[in-house]
Amino acid sequence: MNTTAQRQFALLGGLLSAVYLARNNLLPGFPDFLLGLLLGLGLVFLLLGLLPGEGWQRLRKWKRRGE
Repeated sequence: MNTTAQRQFALLGGLLSAVYLARNNLLPGFPDFLLGLLLGLGLVFLLLGLLPGEGWQRLRKWKRRGE
């Protein structure tokens, strides 16, 4: 995975986390399920963006192992 795609994943994860914080403080009546989904997606994208190249390749091999 190239670094530009990793930067985009990390940026998207950071933006989703920021949206979660804004929604949580501005709209306290927002459903918890949607806030949790937003935070979970943000964390996944952030972790994918920070994963080194070797870890990314190992993850792809593990994912495609059952095909």
